Amino acid sequence: MSLAEWQKIEVRADRSYPVFLGAPLQELGEYLHSQMDDVEHILIITHHSVADLYFDRLMEGLQDYRVNLFKIPAGEEGKSLERLSQLTTSALRYGADRKTLVIALGGGVIGDLAGFFASVFMRGIRLIQVPTTLLAQVDSSIGGKVAVNHPAGKNILGSFYPPQAVWTDFTTLESLPWGEVENGLAESIKHAIIADSDLFEFFEKQEQSIKQRDPSVWREMVARSSAVKVRIVSQDEREQGVRALLNLGHSFGHALETEMNYRGVTHGQGVSIGLLAAAYLANAKGFITLDEVDRVKHLLITFGLPTVIKGQDSQALLQGMKTDKKNQGGRKILILPKGIGQAVVSKECTDPEILAAWDQVISSDDEVES
Repeated sequence: MSLAEWQKIEVRADRSYPVFLGAPLQELGEYLHSQMDDVEHILIITHHSVADLYFDRLMEGLQDYRVNLFKIPAGEEGKSLERLSQLTTSALRYGADRKTLVIALGGGVIGDLAGFFASVFMRGIRLIQVPTTLLAQVDSSIGGKVAVNHPAGKNILGSFYPPQAVWTDFTTLESLPWGEVENGLAESIKHAIIADSDLFEFFEKQEQSIKQRDPSVWREMVARSSAVKVRIVSQDEREQGVRALLNLGHSFGHALETEMNYRGVTHGQGVSIGLLAAAYLANAKGFITLDEVDRVKHLLITFGLPTVIKGQDSQALLQGMKTDKKNQGGRKILILPKGIGQAVVSKECTDPEILAAWDQVISSDDEVES
C-alpha cells in the first residue's frame, strides 16, 4: 500500500496534521523520508511490553536513522515529573537536539508523557504519535493534549502540542487484552453520546462482532470514533468552546482516579462510571430521559464496563472535582449529555446535585455491578 492509499483524516487546526488509519508500522520510515528530510535522530518512547511486540516492526522502516529507545513501566505512575526528568537526562545522553524526532509508541500514558516531553525539551521538538491501544487510536493520540500528573490531580501539568502526524496500525489491536479494549470502548461510547447517535446504535447492534474482534467492524468503529474526535478538535483546538464536550464523564472519572491514586481503576473504568454519573445528573437537570440513562447504562454493562464503584466517599470525590481544569471562578463546569448524540456545558450544577449523582454510582455492597 502507498501513502495515497491509506485512509487519512486531516485535523484542521493552527497547524494541521494527518491521522493515518490502517498504516503499517514498518512503513512509517517511508513517510518520514517523504516529509522530514532533516531528521537524523529519533527517540522512541514506549513501554517494555509494547517494545517487545512492535519495536522490531517499527525499526524495519527506520534503518537510515540513529534511533534510541526509552522504555518506562506501564501505569499512570509513569506520567510524573520524576519520569520526565529521567527522560530528559537520557535524551541528553543520547545526543538529542532540536532536530530530534520523538515517536510515542504505545497508549495514552506514553502519548501524554512523550508528547509533554517533546513540547518542553529545548522549547519544543517534533512528535509523531503511534497509538497501539484502542483508547489511544480513537481518542488520546488526536488533538494535541499532552500532560503529566501531579499529586493534586490528573493532567494538571500539560500543554497543547499537536503531533506532525498520527500513525495508526490496526494490527496492534490484535494483541490487546480485553481490559485495554474496555478503556477504548469507554471513550468511543463517549464520542457516540456527545456527537453521533448513529454510532451509539452501531455499538448496540454490533455487540457480538465487537466482542469477537471482527476486523472490519473494528476498523469501522475506530474510523467513526476517530472522526468524531477529529471533527470536534478541528473546530476548537484549544478547548475554548465545543472541544470541552469531549470531557463528558471525565470530571467524575478523573476525580475517582485521583482519589484511588490510580490503583484499582483504569482510565476507561473511571470514564465509564463518570459517563453514568453524568447521565444521572443530566436526568436531574432535565436534559436526558430515564430511558436514555438506561440505554447508556445497558451499553456500558454489555461491554463489561463498570457502572458502580465500591466503598467510595462522595464528599471526598466532590472535593477532588474542585481541581478540574474546566472550573471557573470556583464554579464546577460539567459536561452533561443532552439526549444521546448531543451534550452541553453546564455551569449551574450544585454540590448537592453532584453528590446525588455520585451516590447513584457508589455501592457499599459486597457485589459491584459490572
